[in-house]
Amino acid sequence: GDTLPPALTQHVRTSTPEKVAPETPVAAVPWLTALAGVIDKATHLGEKGALDRFVARGKPVYCGGSHGRYVALTFDDGPGAYTQLALSILRKRHVRATFCLIGSNVPSREGLARQELGDYAALGVHAWVHKPLDRLGPKKIRDQIVWTRNAIARATGAKVHIFRPPYGARNARVDRVARRLGMVEVLWSIDSGDSLGKRWRQIGREVLRNIQPGSIVLMHENRGQAIRALNRLILPGIEKRGLIPVTVPELLMLDPPPLNGSSHRCWVHPQHY
Repeated sequence: GDTLPPALTQHVRTSTPEKVAPETPVAAVPWLTALAGVIDKATHLGEKGALDRFVARGKPVYCGGSHGRYVALTFDDGPGAYTQLALSILRKRHVRATFCLIGSNVPSREGLARQELGDYAALGVHAWVHKPLDRLGPKKIRDQIVWTRNAIARATGAKVHIFRPPYGARNARVDRVARRLGMVEVLWSIDSGDSLGKRWRQIGREVLRNIQPGSIVLMHENRGQAIRALNRLILPGIEKRGLIPVTVPELLMLDPPPLNGSSHRCWVHPQHY
């Protein structure tokens, strides 16, 4: 079986991932600094409240609502070789995204995990190793989630509440364990196809052909073609359509799907948006 990772030894925050506030510069205007802190705290409280509602619901989330202009770009399997490039592209366009991390990748790349969090990305659990969880018993499923959550906490000081099972492989056992751990199971409404070996133009076209308000897009940060598509096609195309990329917690706060609605609506494309 898997070797138990080192136990979490440092204090862990219980909120959703958030940027660690820097020390206030000497020249900062006090009321502006205070206002920024209040807004930041309110935002994260709102995100946590939204996540709690979907934890209680106990079902996977495939997309957001359709009343806003928000979409969520998500990247699995990091941190890795293309993480800094992906962050640089997102930062240049002032875009936020969500990264679901492989736990065993984190200890040797803690700096990258901190950088993702520091760039206002949301972090989530993928698994400790990339294997289907629906073939495992409850204890091993739990270990895969908890070990990864602890590794992220050790690296960043934040406790995450988003979970995406590898391959999207889930069943009642996976759903039950995730709910008991207070995790929101987040899947996707658009598969970019980057893991199938598609070239960057194909990846970009697949995403833009299907993108709509509320979409959650699956990509992988260890796929160079996906990062190229992100820069050359996906982000320019999203901007042209007037859509706004946000993190998954932000999407669930700003424009959540109906708590009791069918996920079928995630793949129904309106005539205009």
